Amino acid sequence: MGLDRSVAGIPQAAVRSQNRSPQLNASAPENELENRIRNLERLANSLEAALDRESFSGKPRALALLNDLRLKIKASWNRFRVAKLLSEPARESMLSKVRDSVHDLEGIVASHFGVEMT
Repeated sequence: MGLDRSVAGIPQAAVRSQNRSPQLNASAPENELENRIRNLERLANSLEAALDRESFSGKPRALALLNDLRLKIKASWNRFRVAKLLSEPARESMLSKVRDSVHDLEGIVASHFGVEMT
Protein backbone atom coordinates (compact mmCIF):
# COMPACT_ATOMS: atom_id res chain seq x y z
CA MET A 1 0.00 0.00 0.00
CA GLY A 2 1.66 3.23 -1.21
CA LEU A 3 1.52 6.61 0.44
CA ASP A 4 -0.42 9.20 -1.52
CA ARG A 5 2.01 12.12 -1.48
CA SER A 6 -0.64 14.72 -2.30
CA VAL A 7 -2.68 13.62 0.72
CA ALA A 8 0.42 13.79 2.92
CA GLY A 9 0.98 17.38 1.77
CA ILE A 10 4.33 16.69 0.09
CA PRO A 11 4.67 18.18 -3.39
CA GLN A 12 5.67 15.73 -6.16
CA ALA A 13 8.75 17.82 -7.05
CA ALA A 14 10.09 17.46 -3.50
CA VAL A 15 9.62 13.70 -3.66
CA ARG A 16 11.48 13.50 -6.96
CA SER A 17 14.38 15.58 -5.64
CA GLN A 18 14.62 13.38 -2.53
CA ASN A 19 14.81 10.31 -4.73
CA ARG A 20 17.66 11.82 -6.75
CA SER A 21 19.86 12.95 -3.87
CA PRO A 22 21.37 9.50 -3.16
CA GLN A 23 22.54 9.40 -6.80
CA LEU A 24 24.12 12.82 -6.47
CA ASN A 25 25.92 11.77 -3.30
CA ALA A 26 27.10 8.58 -4.98
CA SER A 27 28.80 10.63 -7.70
CA ALA A 28 30.72 12.80 -5.20
CA PRO A 29 33.60 10.27 -5.00
CA GLU A 30 33.62 10.16 -8.79
CA ASN A 31 33.84 13.96 -8.93
CA GLU A 32 36.72 13.92 -6.47
CA LEU A 33 38.52 11.27 -8.53
CA GLU A 34 37.94 13.24 -11.72
CA ASN A 35 39.36 16.36 -10.03
CA ARG A 36 42.44 14.45 -8.87
CA ILE A 37 43.11 13.23 -12.42
CA ARG A 38 42.56 16.75 -13.77
CA ASN A 39 45.02 18.11 -11.16
CA LEU A 40 47.61 15.57 -12.25
CA GLU A 41 47.12 16.67 -15.84
CA ARG A 42 47.58 20.34 -14.90
CA LEU A 43 50.66 19.48 -12.89
CA ALA A 44 52.14 17.61 -15.86
CA ASN A 45 51.57 20.71 -18.01
CA SER A 46 53.29 22.90 -15.40
CA LEU A 47 56.21 20.50 -15.10
CA GLU A 48 56.63 20.45 -18.86
CA ALA A 49 56.68 24.25 -18.98
CA ALA A 50 59.25 24.36 -16.17
CA LEU A 51 61.45 21.74 -17.82
CA ASP A 52 61.33 23.60 -21.12
CA ARG A 53 62.64 26.76 -19.43
CA GLU A 54 65.54 25.06 -17.63
CA SER A 55 68.70 23.42 -18.88
CA PHE A 56 70.39 20.78 -16.72
CA SER A 57 72.21 17.48 -17.14
CA GLY A 58 69.28 15.27 -16.09
CA LYS A 59 66.76 16.94 -18.39
CA PRO A 60 66.34 13.98 -20.83
CA ARG A 61 65.56 11.65 -17.93
CA ALA A 62 63.12 14.15 -16.41
CA LEU A 63 61.39 14.54 -19.79
CA ALA A 64 61.17 10.74 -20.14
CA LEU A 65 59.60 10.52 -16.66
CA LEU A 66 57.17 13.28 -17.60
CA ASN A 67 56.17 11.47 -20.80
CA ASP A 68 55.64 8.29 -18.80
CA LEU A 69 53.53 10.24 -16.32
CA ARG A 70 51.42 11.70 -19.14
CA LEU A 71 50.76 8.22 -20.57
CA LYS A 72 49.70 6.94 -17.17
CA ILE A 73 47.41 9.93 -16.64
CA LYS A 74 45.82 9.29 -20.03
CA ALA A 75 45.34 5.62 -19.13
CA SER A 76 43.69 6.67 -15.86
CA TRP A 77 41.34 8.99 -17.78
CA ASN A 78 40.41 6.16 -20.12
CA ARG A 79 39.76 3.74 -17.26
CA PHE A 80 37.72 6.38 -15.47
CA ARG A 81 35.56 6.96 -18.56
CA VAL A 82 34.98 3.23 -18.95
CA ALA A 83 34.15 2.86 -15.26
CA LYS A 84 31.47 5.55 -15.52
CA LEU A 85 29.77 3.51 -18.25
CA LEU A 86 29.67 0.30 -16.24
CA SER A 87 26.96 -0.80 -13.85
CA GLU A 88 27.49 -2.08 -10.31
CA PRO A 89 29.48 -4.01 -9.05
CA ALA A 90 31.90 -3.71 -11.98
CA ARG A 91 31.69 0.09 -11.80
CA GLU A 92 32.90 0.29 -8.20
CA SER A 93 35.61 -2.27 -8.87
CA MET A 94 36.94 -0.28 -11.82
CA LEU A 95 36.70 3.02 -9.91
CA SER A 96 38.68 1.42 -7.09
CA LYS A 97 41.42 0.47 -9.57
CA VAL A 98 41.44 4.00 -10.94
CA ARG A 99 41.70 5.41 -7.39
CA ASP A 100 44.67 3.13 -6.70
CA SER A 101 46.30 4.16 -9.96
CA VAL A 102 45.81 7.87 -9.25
CA HIS A 103 47.22 7.41 -5.74
CA ASP A 104 50.29 5.71 -7.25
CA LEU A 105 50.69 8.53 -9.78
CA GLU A 106 50.55 11.10 -7.00
CA GLY A 107 53.29 9.13 -5.24
CA ILE A 108 55.41 9.10 -8.39
CA VAL A 109 55.02 12.85 -8.74
CA ALA A 110 56.03 13.35 -5.11
CA SER A 111 59.08 11.10 -5.29
CA HIS A 112 60.44 11.99 -8.75
CA PHE A 113 59.48 15.62 -9.10
CA GLY A 114 59.36 16.71 -5.45
CA VAL A 115 55.76 17.93 -5.71
CA GLU A 116 53.31 16.88 -3.00
CA MET A 117 49.70 16.42 -4.11
CA THR A 118 47.14 17.49 -1.51
